[in-house]
This record gives sequence, C-alpha cells and structure tokens, in this order.
Amino acid sequence: MAGTFRITLKIAGREYPLTIDPVEEWRYRKAAKEVNELVTLYSKRYSADMENYLAMAALQTALVGIESGVSEELEPLVDELRKFEAELDAIPEARLSGRRPKGQ
Repeated sequence: MAGTFRITLKIAGREYPLTIDPVEEWRYRKAAKEVNELVTLYSKRYSADMENYLAMAALQTALVGIESGVSEELEPLVDELRKFEAELDAIPEARLSGRRPKGQ
C-alpha cells in the first residue's frame, strides 16, 4: 500500500499491528492512550475481567462520539434560539421606549 506504514499499538496489554496513513498516526496513538486510561480506571474501580473493562471503555468512547455528533447537529438550532431570545429580550425595551420591535 502506497502512503501507509505499520505501527503497533498496545491496548490493555496486547499488541495490535496496524497499517495506517502516516498522517493519522497521532489519532491512533491518542485513541489507544485514551482506551488504556479508561481500562486502568475501570480496573481500579471494579473487580472484573479485561473483556468487561474493554467493553465499558468502548461504550464510554461511543457515548462521547454520539454526544459530540449531537452537539454539532444542534449547533445551528442553538444559534437560532439565541437570535430568537435576543429578539424577545428587545420587545419590552422597545415598548418602554415607544419603538416597535424589529419584524413588526
């Protein structure tokens, strides 16, 4: 494969050889580090086997990804709500000053 190279990531004590794009190496290494940190956290909190720690780390990672995607989807809606809130806030001020609010 042109433009790829092999790395080995150690996750939960096991080595995983991967062939990746060199530009993506930092993401893979960061992801492996985060998974290992979660596995360590779960192993300190609970008495279970490595499979369960890995499952919980996968679940937490997936939840973070979903929350991230949801917040990106809601961003335009939040912007619109902020604009609407600003317009609503302007209504009492406009009535007190005798001006008509925007849009009326």
